[in-house]
Amino acid sequence: MSLNNSLRPCRFNLITGFLGSGKTTLLSHLLKELSQEKRIAVIQNEFAPTGVDGKELQQSNTDFKLVEINNGSVFCVCQLTNFVSNMQKLIEEYKPEIIFLEASGLADPISVVELLQTDELKDKVTLDMNICLVDAPNYFKGLSVVQRFKHQLMVADHIIINKVDIFKGDLKEIKDSIQELNSYAQITETSYSKVNWLALCSGNTTQGEAAKRFEGQQSEGRPDTVACVLRSHEKLCECNLKAFLHHLKQDCPRIKGFLNLDDGRVVSVHTVFDEVEIKEVSNYTGRSELIAFGKDLTIGKLRGVFNQFVK
Repeated sequence: MSLNNSLRPCRFNLITGFLGSGKTTLLSHLLKELSQEKRIAVIQNEFAPTGVDGKELQQSNTDFKLVEINNGSVFCVCQLTNFVSNMQKLIEEYKPEIIFLEASGLADPISVVELLQTDELKDKVTLDMNICLVDAPNYFKGLSVVQRFKHQLMVADHIIINKVDIFKGDLKEIKDSIQELNSYAQITETSYSKVNWLALCSGNTTQGEAAKRFEGQQSEGRPDTVACVLRSHEKLCECNLKAFLHHLKQDCPRIKGFLNLDDGRVVSVHTVFDEVEIKEVSNYTGRSELIAFGKDLTIGKLRGVFNQFVK
């Protein structure tokens, strides 16, 4: 594994995409491809204090440095000092060659250019690529939920239309919509976020042009959608887990996490609107941890719904 030249800025890559579009899965693929050859650091950013995505990444990848910045988007002014100090410490101590920032699905990255132009970072980090994932079956639902999803598309160099294997509509409608928002971006179609690094790096002759259009524009603050975290030692049977998720997803467009079942198994949970995935995992230990996103959600409401399904 090569060491970063201290005189060479590390390459900063942003991964965005609306809730449940496949960002963590893409990052897992890229780590498997690159981490044996490059020193890689991953920054995961979420609006709520949770390590769900980090735990998911570490289940299949270990050769990278993970930094979690929670309780707000790094693009908000209120998080800038925290982001800069974390970046400085990361670069000084780990000396990464590539940094991936996996932004919250609710993040507004319209100010990404300014984010790296602070005096402390501008000579140490160079903006390499903005990657945005699109959940094909839920693309137009996402556009209708929050303005910031449009901003994610508008600053991207490479837009990945994911989950095309389960999409029943016309991909041309999605592509035409994307082109209206961002004519600079290269578009790739895939399933299960399977895109390699070489494919992402090649073929785009307008790298950075999309984001430069919005220099000086400030990102939006916290969204109306709230992220709440449930942590519990209580266990559910699989039947009750499915009933719990069915009840909760009526008001929560995105749910993810790990839950302990009463038969000793541990499962990972992912829902995106009406889609539900429950998958058994073997290398997770600890209490159940679930994060849910909803407009009028509170931790009290989330726990109240959960308790209805605990035996």
